[in-house]
Amino acid sequence: MKNKIIITLLCAAFFVGCAKRNQFSSKQQKTFYLSIEKTACFGSCPIYMLEVSKQEAKLNAKRFTEHEGLANQVMSDMEYNALQDLCAKADWENFDSEYLTGYSDLPSTIIRFSIHPTDTIGIRYEGNKAPAELMQIGDMLQAYQKKMQAEWPTSLD
Repeated sequence: MKNKIIITLLCAAFFVGCAKRNQFSSKQQKTFYLSIEKTACFGSCPIYMLEVSKQEAKLNAKRFTEHEGLANQVMSDMEYNALQDLCAKADWENFDSEYLTGYSDLPSTIIRFSIHPTDTIGIRYEGNKAPAELMQIGDMLQAYQKKMQAEWPTSLD
């Protein structure tokens, strides 16, 4: 009897987890937009903008990056789903619009998110002042930007 209860609870947890995994409707997935912009500092901080929409990543590497210019790349299903999962878990409505340190020489990170084309949320932060959820999204986007830079010759149009 005890084993049946444990198995039932594990099955229920599995199905709840699967149901929550894809929290965006198919219409929202089609309009999903996420971007990261890194702004200038007083030194040689990388300046770029990476936009993700419909599993396509568009990088505009402006200055102090390994390569400069435009690149497009299709994200793998695993990368795209992981990004969507992080965005679905984030509490976008309760984030402040800015998390600034007060130091004028730091670059800013600007993250823009939307699942409705007319309701884009923009959040600007410096250093590690943002909530952990937002920092995770920023870290994932920065890692993808570095991946695109490493694969530059094959990612150009």
